Amino acid sequence: MDAHPDLNKPFGGNTVEEHKPKRPIFTPVVLILLTFSLIGNVFLYSRSIQHDKDARISRGTSILQSGNDAKLYFDQVTSGIEDLLKHQDIPTRLAAKSLLIAAYHKSSAITTFIKEAEAVNGTPFPETTRNAATFLEQSEKSLQTLGNHTGPLTDEERIYLKSLLAVNQACAAEMATFKHDTISETTSLTILVDEKWVNSAKKLVESMNKPANVMFGK
Repeated sequence: MDAHPDLNKPFGGNTVEEHKPKRPIFTPVVLILLTFSLIGNVFLYSRSIQHDKDARISRGTSILQSGNDAKLYFDQVTSGIEDLLKHQDIPTRLAAKSLLIAAYHKSSAITTFIKEAEAVNGTPFPETTRNAATFLEQSEKSLQTLGNHTGPLTDEERIYLKSLLAVNQACAAEMATFKHDTISETTSLTILVDEKWVNSAKKLVESMNKPANVMFGK
């Protein structure tokens, strides 16, 4: 006698396929997106840090360059005025004046140095009479005007030059403390936390404001 047919088998003898639940694709996709988002955020954060570092290096380099140029400027102008006071005849005096006026080509470093210091200071330095740019402009114009005559310098010219010399000597002495000959990433970053040069810039402004008048003949 035939065995009873297996009632669990489907008609036709095919076995029933077990339907396994499909894994949701939502979770892996979210993980992938989160991973890419994290990588992107890290990249942007790294770029932001690098940009900030580059900006600080650039600013520090500007301070170092302008400080060294300002130091050289005051040394040259001081030497030039001393030399001008020594010459009694017009040919040698005009030659001395030419070298002295040439030093003024570096005068923009003074204003840059002071502006950088004021930015670090948070407020502009007090100006009782004039700012640095005015002092430099008026003194240069005065040097171009005086001494263009035969014979020795007049008493008025000598008094003016000695007054201008005193200001530049004070500034040169102050900038002598600025000893940052090497410019690198490290020194550019270090100068930003050094307060000594900021005080030096402030004293430059004070010295430039001491004379009652900087224009010769007025």
